[in-house]
Amino acid sequence: MRDPRRVQFGAWAMVINAVLYTLVHVFLAIGGGAPSSFKPFLDVPADVYYQYNRWFLFPSMFGCWILAAGVAQLLGKFFGGKGTFEDNLSALGFATGIASLASLLHDLPETFIGAIGLLDLRWYDAQLNSPTIWRLVLWIFYGLYGVLFVVLYPKAIGAAQRLTLPTRVARMGDADVKSARPNAGPAILLGLLSFVVYQGVFVIFNR
Repeated sequence: MRDPRRVQFGAWAMVINAVLYTLVHVFLAIGGGAPSSFKPFLDVPADVYYQYNRWFLFPSMFGCWILAAGVAQLLGKFFGGKGTFEDNLSALGFATGIASLASLLHDLPETFIGAIGLLDLRWYDAQLNSPTIWRLVLWIFYGLYGVLFVVLYPKAIGAAQRLTLPTRVARMGDADVKSARPNAGPAILLGLLSFVVYQGVFVIFNR
């Protein structure tokens, strides 16, 4: 949080994440993928959904990141948060980028194999939505994705907003010597709310 380049680093973490996931949707479009078990929230035909989605994934991901940081900044003031909006952007950029690696480990290789013609992406999508070993594999990766978000978002907000509790440790003359320990409750609450905002809005545009 003391590095003047923190927002730049957080933005780069988001750029890497957004570029890799844009490639996922480019590969889906090349490989003829289409949603099989859900109707997109946006009014886009399923057969060409990923052709459109590759263009609005990048801006929607950045919009969700900014929105989540803004919500954390606003609500953080009610819990004595001392950080800035830029601090939130930096910390949440890293948290999002790291957590998303879990789902990318599944999505990027799978869609690339489909794009080069070695996997029928529509058949595979149907397998992912049926009681198969492939759905179990998907749940493992996406379960890790969810766990990482739930762990990293509260840690990010706690660091960005300096959510700590003073603890008296000694008395020297007339002065109290105090240290600080993490204030886990507000950090967890704000982190989970920020995750719901990020993921909830992201789903509208991308599922």
